[in-house]
Amino acid sequence: MRRALPFLALAALGACSTTPGTGWSRSNDLSAYSAMQVFARAAIDQDAYCAGRDPTRIRADWERDFSARQEAVTRVLVGRYGADKIDEARRTYAPRVACTEVHDPQWRERYTRMLRLLETRFRLQAEGDS
Repeated sequence: MRRALPFLALAALGACSTTPGTGWSRSNDLSAYSAMQVFARAAIDQDAYCAGRDPTRIRADWERDFSARQEAVTRVLVGRYGADKIDEARRTYAPRVACTEVHDPQWRERYTRMLRLLETRFRLQAEGDS
């Protein structure tokens, strides 16, 4: 049972929807941000441990794809709640995700949806949106 607890925690986070009116759309900002951090760590871990990608390359890809967007969201959250609360949300436990035979992009997709949810809440325009 102890070994199942981390996976149950991830399953509970993953079961919440980002569709308006359900799940994450009603959660508080810090919970959504914390979940977003868990999803990012799961995606990065899968790339490194399961796919065997170079961690330096993974960080560069995430920096390119998400850094400006995440920094904008983080600035709003720091302004609302303070840096200590944001640091606390970043320290949320993220269990290692099991490797599968086929690449599983769900964690990156969930991170992206959570990031977009927070951008929408804060009326931030994502890079590339018109």
